Amino acid sequence: MQAVKEKVKDSVSAAKAKAKEKQAKAEEKAEVATARSRAERELAHERGKARVAAAKMELHQEKALHREEAIQHRLRKHHGVGHHHGGVGMAGTAPPAAGTTATTVAPPPPAGPLHHHPAPAKHYY
Repeated sequence: MQAVKEKVKDSVSAAKAKAKEKQAKAEEKAEVATARSRAERELAHERGKARVAAAKMELHQEKALHREEAIQHRLRKHHGVGHHHGGVGMAGTAPPAAGTTATTVAPPPPAGPLHHHPAPAKHYY
């Protein structure tokens, strides 16, 4: 489902970028038409190219943001980010009160891996 959302967001961003590109080209054409000298026409053309490049860059930034959102969603959904499986600094363990001696208690066993996937097999080619 998240992949569909990502594709929809990407297509919306692409449509916006296309609209901005067309607008930039139309503005460039208008500037070139009103230019009085060759230098002004070249300057208008350069401005138009810059506007088109800015629209394309914005599209790439939005796509990167969509990818980041999708990855964050997958991490939160599938890997339980923020959940700890025991270990040092567990809640409920307080330091001994002042004036008392601390009893020696064996530390808890080390926590296992945070993920539940088997380790990848080693391939030697």
